[in-house]
Amino acid sequence: MDKKASFTAELASLYPILNWVGSHLEKTPFSDVEVRRIELALEEGLVNIISYAYQGTVGVIDVSFHLEEGKYVELTFEDGGEPFNPLTHKKERDPFVPIEEMEEGGLGIQFMKELMDKVEYKRDQEKNILILRKKLPLSN
Repeated sequence: MDKKASFTAELASLYPILNWVGSHLEKTPFSDVEVRRIELALEEGLVNIISYAYQGTVGVIDVSFHLEEGKYVELTFEDGGEPFNPLTHKKERDPFVPIEEMEEGGLGIQFMKELMDKVEYKRDQEKNILILRKKLPLSN
């Protein structure tokens, strides 16, 4: 199953995008907990795109949902904004530092990697492309 939609790259689009993806995730064998984890990873990626891609101008985020039956779900986000590879702007989380004492920023990438099976970035034809993949649970 392949679905694609375009949204304005602004914070007001965050929940419409998550709802759009969530409506497709409902048709998968993921548990409610796994769906929420995927949504958290998406939120981190989307906030990066919204915050950095268009640098104060309004742009578009193209969102693709791909279900490879029995294998995985892959979500792809494309924007035509400034080149920005979020995977090179990561911080490692120190488990001994309480969350309230940590510096802001940079940890979203780490969370995305922990929540998803694959996180990939590429720049192709003047577009930033962020790909998130989650394996489907094994069926009994």
